[in-house]
Amino acid sequence: MSLLKTAVLALSLSTAMMAVSPSVMAKEKKGGKIQNQSGAEVLVAFDDSIAAIEAASEALNSGVEKKEVLALMKKAKQTMNTIESATVNRAKQKANKYLRNSRKAFKANDMGEAAEQMALAVEAVKDLKSIYLNF
Repeated sequence: MSLLKTAVLALSLSTAMMAVSPSVMAKEKKGGKIQNQSGAEVLVAFDDSIAAIEAASEALNSGVEKKEVLALMKKAKQTMNTIESATVNRAKQKANKYLRNSRKAFKANDMGEAAEQMALAVEAVKDLKSIYLNF
């Protein structure tokens, strides 16, 4: 009888854990991303991303200290990751690629390539918003 009680208790606990776990895990995504953004939140994310990438580009072109430029590039990448829209995912990946190439060239002290890739990244991020609005 004692074994039966233990088995029933274990079965009920495991069933309860399986029922609760998916709902708890669905509330938040890793990396600070917002799940199920509204249209207004997506537009705010676009504006924040544009501001961050322009700040990084301005710092790169004005000759700010290397550490600060790298920090601004990292912040720009993180703000681009807050955009949760399936319509612009492919274009967002392209913009991230330009930003990554710019960062790589900047670390290698190739300022010409870094500035060129950053300009492409700025244009790509600005295009994200128009792609989203015209979809």
